[in-house]
Amino acid sequence: MRLPCTYAIYSAILKLLSVMFCKACNTAEYEIDGECCPMCSPGHHVLKHCDSNSGTKCKVCTGSTYTDVPNGLTACLSCTVCDEGNGLRVKHNCVYNSDTVCEPLPGYYCTETHGESCRKAREHSTCLPGQYIYQMG
Repeated sequence: MRLPCTYAIYSAILKLLSVMFCKACNTAEYEIDGECCPMCSPGHHVLKHCDSNSGTKCKVCTGSTYTDVPNGLTACLSCTVCDEGNGLRVKHNCVYNSDTVCEPLPGYYCTETHGESCRKAREHSTCLPGQYIYQMG
């Protein structure tokens, strides 16, 4: 069955309208209140969202906070704490553009990771007299 020409025109108009009104932000932008705003660079967060007159205003992360990717966050992320109770110590300190990297304490091995950082560690077993290490942790 052949559809009338008016249906094809109507369909084309709907597609055009959906493209015009469904605006997607590009990868270097974030959406806020229907606007696409430029993201802040790593180590910064949004101080003021963009508007029709100005771009995004960004502020450097301070204290024990960071952002490690371009973002539209209104606050920086809290730095990870390497908890000795979980068998961890600091390998690299947190700075404004990267989180703390934790590693196992001496005599411990990592049991849970997140990226290049260890999140939990367990103490190595110790051998009794007459025993030997069968498999390293």
